[in-house]
Amino acid sequence: MHFIKPKNFYLFITALFFTLFFSFNVLANEDEEAFYIPIFSLNAKIESLIKLNDLKSQTAISLIEKLKADFDKLNSAEQYLYLVVQANNTQGINKHHQTINYLLRAKSLEAKINPDQLSRLPFINLYKTLAESYAGVGQFKKAYDAKNIFITKYDTYLKNERDKHIFALEEKYETQRKEDLNRLLNEQAELKTLEIDESLSNEVTTRRNIYIVIFLVFIFVLLLLRMLSTNKRFRELSKLDILTGIKNRKILFRHGKSAIKRCVEARSGLCLLAIKIDNFKLLNDIHGDYIGDELLKKFALLGTESMRTRDVFGRLEDATFIAVLPEASEDEAKAIAQHLKAKVAAYKFDYVGIDEQLNMSVGIVELSESLNNFELLLNTAMNVLYEIKDGGGKQIKIYQQDA
Repeated sequence: MHFIKPKNFYLFITALFFTLFFSFNVLANEDEEAFYIPIFSLNAKIESLIKLNDLKSQTAISLIEKLKADFDKLNSAEQYLYLVVQANNTQGINKHHQTINYLLRAKSLEAKINPDQLSRLPFINLYKTLAESYAGVGQFKKAYDAKNIFITKYDTYLKNERDKHIFALEEKYETQRKEDLNRLLNEQAELKTLEIDESLSNEVTTRRNIYIVIFLVFIFVLLLLRMLSTNKRFRELSKLDILTGIKNRKILFRHGKSAIKRCVEARSGLCLLAIKIDNFKLLNDIHGDYIGDELLKKFALLGTESMRTRDVFGRLEDATFIAVLPEASEDEAKAIAQHLKAKVAAYKFDYVGIDEQLNMSVGIVELSESLNNFELLLNTAMNVLYEIKDGGGKQIKIYQQDA
């Protein structure tokens, strides 16, 4: 009978151990890679189609047909954006059910797309279009939910963009600070070299060192003041809407809730106005984003001028603005809305190439026992806006509570 020699046995055990160890690592890496979703590159035709303002143009139609033929060859992100474009194309001709079908097909691809890529603006616009189409077919609950998702994703998008901007500014500031510090260190080194070369007396050396310390303290104080000023500016910017310079959504909610709480405690009146520029999307599509931004900035300025000092006025989203009017009755709120409407209608936008009159719709809701917090007032006012939109817009409508 043959037996395995001890030396060979030990070699066999060692080889088996290393084989199992490397096999385990390979399987672990494969499992880790299986859960990673890469960021897809985008077809040039898709990117061109997204940038086109007119989806009915011959160029857009040609691109859509080419992409339709190659749909199965597109990656998940490209298929997602293609379906969103198709949805936008059908929405304009009131085929809301077909639009919703396209958008839900696109939404089903989200699990196959990297979350960072989904957070980009062309992707999150799906929920905005979905909300509009749900509203178009009367499914207001789904429209509201889709709108909330869009607002959440859009806020996250804006926050990420703002964080990138702030990071770039901080990096620039840090580079400048290091350059200033290096320059000071070089000056200090030169001074020390001169002290050695000229063999100054102890009294002169001491006096010079005192001057250097004072200079460094002075520079440090200047840098500290500059840093405090920059931080203060960053805090101020975080409270404002980046485009219009008025209160952003976060601050609007905070100040609105505080105003309502004060009025409830004081048992005084309060009205909330939801204001929307009529046909803004059409104007933006026709004249471009730059002109659209100019309209929003000017509208925000006119709105601010029309408010009282105690009123809270800010931008909620896109072309929708909110005004909270403490100690105001429905008649007073309507008067303020009419004043703003007249002011906007009278303003000439011909300097940006728009000849037609700008119109707006306003939904007014008054504080009451059943509508006693900011969220309820806001949701009710937005529903009034949807009713005005269905009726053709260009109205000021007061919400009437059921008896």
